[in-house]
This record gives sequence, C-alpha cells and structure tokens, in this order.
Amino acid sequence: MDMTKYKELFISESREHLLSMNEVIVLLEKDANDKEKIDSLFRFAHSIKGMAASMGYSDISELAHKLEDLMDRVRKGVLAFDAGVADLLLEGADFLDALIFDVEQGVTGNRDISGLMQTIDGYVPQVLIPAIATPSSGQAEHPSSAITDNKEVTGKKQVEPRQTVRVKTELLDHLINTTGELITNKHRLMDVGKEVNSVRLNDALKENTRLLRELYNAVINVRMMPFAAVSDRFPRMVRDLAKKSGKEVTFTIEGDEIELDRGILEELADPLIHIIRNAVDHGLESNDQRLACGKPAKGSIRLSAHREKDQLIIVVEDDGRGMDTAKLLASAIEKGFLKPENASELSRRETLQLICIPGFSTAREVTDVSGRGVGMDAVSSTLQSLAGNLAIESEQGRGSRIILKLPLTITIINVLLAKIGRFTVAVPVTNIIHTLEFKRSGLEDQEIFYMGDEAIPLMSLNHIFDASATSPDGGFISLFITEVKGRKVGVAVDRFLGQQEVFVKPLGRPLARLKGLAGGAILGDGEIVFILDVANLL
Repeated sequence: MDMTKYKELFISESREHLLSMNEVIVLLEKDANDKEKIDSLFRFAHSIKGMAASMGYSDISELAHKLEDLMDRVRKGVLAFDAGVADLLLEGADFLDALIFDVEQGVTGNRDISGLMQTIDGYVPQVLIPAIATPSSGQAEHPSSAITDNKEVTGKKQVEPRQTVRVKTELLDHLINTTGELITNKHRLMDVGKEVNSVRLNDALKENTRLLRELYNAVINVRMMPFAAVSDRFPRMVRDLAKKSGKEVTFTIEGDEIELDRGILEELADPLIHIIRNAVDHGLESNDQRLACGKPAKGSIRLSAHREKDQLIIVVEDDGRGMDTAKLLASAIEKGFLKPENASELSRRETLQLICIPGFSTAREVTDVSGRGVGMDAVSSTLQSLAGNLAIESEQGRGSRIILKLPLTITIINVLLAKIGRFTVAVPVTNIIHTLEFKRSGLEDQEIFYMGDEAIPLMSLNHIFDASATSPDGGFISLFITEVKGRKVGVAVDRFLGQQEVFVKPLGRPLARLKGLAGGAILGDGEIVFILDVANLL
C-alpha cells in the first residue's frame, strides 16, 4: 500500500506531539508526581511510535519506542522523573524532530540513533518513587485522545470538541489574495457608481460591500492561529537557557489563546526569541546576585498577550537588574552612535531605544546567547515591517518590560492616502498618532514645531521623494505625527485624500530592496500606490 500520500499528515501530527512533549516535560520538572502529565507524555511517544511504524519509518518508530519505555518505567515507579530523565526525553524529542525533518526532505537513514538508544536503555535510576497506579488493562489509550489530554494536563481551558479539517496554507493564501482582489474591484465599482449615479447600482454596491466584509471576516478567521502556536516552544527554550547559564527562572505565559493572522504569527517567532533570550542572559541576575539584592534566588519572566481593539499587545517582562541609562549612553558614545554633546538631549524613553541601534550592545563579552548587538535591531526592523511598533520600559534594579504593538492582520489594512507631488502614497493607520494642518507660513523652512510644550522634529515627504509641492492654494501644510525609535516625528505632505481599505501586495525586485516601502496597492481608479514603512523611510 502506498503511504506517501499520508506523509504530510504524519509530519504535521508528529510535530504537534513533539511540541506537546516538550511542553509537558518542562512542566513535569516543576511537579514530577503529576500522574496525568506522566500518562500524557507516555501517550505522545506511543502515538509517534504507532504513526511512524504504520508509515514504515523504522528509525522514528524505534526511538519513540525507547522513549515510551523510559516513560513506562517512570509510570511504574522504577524511575523518578528527575533532571536526568528530563534531559534524555528532551534530547530524544530533538532527535525525533531531526528525523522527521529528514522525512520531510526525502532523505532518511542517514542518522545513527544507536548511541542515544543505548543511553536511554542504560539510564540508571537515581531515586525510587512510589509506584503510580496504571490502568489495569495495561493498554495505552487511543492516540487520537492525545491532543485533548494535553490541553487538560497543561492547565489550559478545555473547549467543547468541534469538527476540524486540515487545509494547506497555500489554499488559505489563495483565499486571502482573491478576497483582497475583490475588495480592490469593489472600490473600482464604487468609482463607476459615482459616474453613473444609479440608485439601483448604488444599492447593489452597498449590498456587495456588506457581503465582502462578511467574506473577509470569514477568511481572516480561517487564517487566524492562536498565539500558543508560537509561545508553546518558549518554556523549553527558557529551561535550556536557564540551565546553561546556571540561573533559576520561573517562566509564565498569559493570553496564549489570543488569535492573530498566520502571516504575523510566523514573523513574530524570531523577535520574541531575541527578547526572551536577552531577558534570561542580560535581564536576570545570577542566583547569588539576586540574593545579595534581597530578591528571591529564582528570577521571573512573564510573556503576555492581549487585544486592544484592532491591535495585539505582547509584553515580555522580567524582574531582573533593569537597564542602566548612564551605561547605555556611555556605550553609545564609545561606539560612535551618539555625540557626547547630544546625550543630555535624549529623554529616558529615547535612551532605552538606543539598544535597537544595529550593532549596539553593552555586553562585555560575546556568548552563544547574546552580545553581538544584532537582537533588538532585528526585533525593531521586524516590528516596523509589520506596521507595528516597539516600546521599552525599564527601572534599574526592578526589571524591564518590552512592549510590542501589532495589527491583527497585514494583508488587508486601513491606510491614510496622501498626495506628495504627483504621487499618491499610503500610510498604515496604525502608524499614525495624530493628523494636523498648519499654515504654510508658520512652518516653512522649519526643522521642528511645537505641539503644546513638546518640540517635534519636522520632515517633508516632498523632500525625501524629491517631489514638487502641489497644494491647491499653497496656504496650508498637512502633516501626520508618527513615532520612530521612541520619538515623535511630524511628517509633512501636500494634502490628505482620506482613509481607505486596501489589499497589500508585496513588491518585486528591485523595489523590494528599497527601505521605506512596505508594499503596494491598487486603488479603485487603477492607480498604483506605495505603502510606506515610515520608520525605515525616515
């Protein structure tokens, strides 16, 4: 029987089980006597073994069987679930992941699993624990129950079972692209409706707009994925980093049920890895240092996510040493990023944003965790490309908070259309704090303007794009306030054309190489507009 048609299903389901295994192993280190978690861990290994055997992947099946046996010894009380067992299980899970990757690439049989299997077989029990009662039948539960059981044992809220179907991501992308094209065509029809001035046509267009909104919401909901799809990998990462650095860390996650667009979720993984690694390596003090400061020896890192209207707010906070602004300024001056005479002009918020400068780092030595000055720069750049922004709060001796604000989707967005010379450009509404109009005579040739008592730098898109002003009467300047690296900036345009919902199209080469352009869109009249990545543009 040809089983190749089931390969994709095997890969996706096996990776789900491995992710759950990693999560439960880390949780068991906190409570090694939790029978439900021990049973669920046994089932995950059993499920992978069964699926691999049915597919003919003998290496995966044999290694999963060894991990299953190891967990069976724990279930029967022969072994205590100690750090040694946890390390073996995590090493085995990593090896299984590598073997599954080989299956995905079509290359199998190139890895030697014999050494790890011998290590698992020869693991000597350190401490005996009382036997834990097992089902009298001795039979493992059906593999299909594994995912539901994991939600039970990891403390997540149970949900009513519902019918689901696996859909290829390519199909979801096609659906959102088609919906975006329909929205573009809607604006085209609305422009035609203004010319024709037909009541029946206008009524039909209104109904079409309503149906398109329902279709868009449905497609977006299908593309939505829980934040847990990214966050579930972090407890294992923190556990490994803490062990490597000799620190004790309590890591908690809140809001992992929040859903957001798959396109954003995929881009979020690396920035969050940078931030959490920095929190463990830079943020938290050693156990001895914490005790000397009157803190508990065990440090705390919290990752939380929640929604505010149409935005997702993600916060990573720790109770570590916090950031020393004087040290940040000194490092920036030493590395040539800041002139000494300008240091006093920076606010505390702007000083903290110095860590987002490419190549900036206060680490005295480079490790395999951090110190190369590439982490927070990558975080800032990714956030800007997603039409989001980054805020940093820190108090010396009390810890730090890294706050990420993101739109829930980046495929179909609301933009403010503006005219600069003969060009029309679009600015994501999420990047705009205020819009203002000033008399041209009051701002001409000025580099700053005042909004209340706050001095705000002023820049002109006409100058940046080398375009001639086209204001009808020339008497007013339209501008919007945005934020770059923690500082407000006023950006002048000729005039605003209003807000519109647009479908974002990626730019091809060579435009994709240009900083400051986040994509393109087509308006109802066929005009092509560029969507600005304001922070990178300025």
